[in-house]
Amino acid sequence: MTDTLFVTDLDGTLLQPDVSVSEKTRNILTKLLREGLQLTVATARTSFTVMPLLDGIPFTLPLILQNGSVLHDPVRNKIVDAAGIPPEAYLEVCALYQRYGFNGFVFCVPKDELRCCYTELSTPHMQRYYQARHDRFGKPFYQVGSMEALSAECPVYMSLNAPKPVLDPLREELRGIAGITVAYYQDVYEPEIWYLEISAPDASKFHGVQKVQQMTGARTVTGFGDNRNDFPLFDACDTKIAVGNAADVLKARADLIIGSNTEDAVAAYLQTVFHGGVI
Repeated sequence: MTDTLFVTDLDGTLLQPDVSVSEKTRNILTKLLREGLQLTVATARTSFTVMPLLDGIPFTLPLILQNGSVLHDPVRNKIVDAAGIPPEAYLEVCALYQRYGFNGFVFCVPKDELRCCYTELSTPHMQRYYQARHDRFGKPFYQVGSMEALSAECPVYMSLNAPKPVLDPLREELRGIAGITVAYYQDVYEPEIWYLEISAPDASKFHGVQKVQQMTGARTVTGFGDNRNDFPLFDACDTKIAVGNAADVLKARADLIIGSNTEDAVAAYLQTVFHGGVI
């Protein structure tokens, strides 16, 4: 099935609950990729965490990262495409952040190098985010004096995490800002926490899949997901597959529901279909 591009989400879909790729999935994907499977990932994660998680699995297609804001070459470990948030829209978002007392994380790509910036780790949620990524993956963070100063550094992605009632008012006001895309979804590891992520209007999993499909010449796309931020991924797919642990709203959009992430369901599906089987 080399005329089909397969795209999988990571957290809650391909990854185990302990944020790892199981040995079974790792072995299946390694074998299939060497046999010619066209597979990539589409995730909200950055290259700083995705590359260590996928280490040793021979991915060659660009990885769709930060919900489509960045395409990353896993062979050269280099950004190959980044969609910057328009400066005017970015500054409007900064003004809203200031009004609501938020700062969050801002990801910039000056000179093709991803930088994760923040002004202050002002909430327990930000502190946990920082610690989980810095301590386990060695992800570099840069403290800056102001968010507004980053408007000239090609900001591609803005991320907030907090309880939904805290973020809901900001989410509503963001609807009035042109020139941005907003992803808003529940954390799969801490259900009381939601993520609000802002990117450029042409930066989404939908746009990322379209770019990779054009690069590969694949005629069809099959996608796997589990959460609300996979709606754009599904919009780009001919076949939409939800894992068994997916949110009900995503299952309602799926063409097929398979086993859960803890059952290595994505890898098992790929193994069967790539070798001519029927699910």
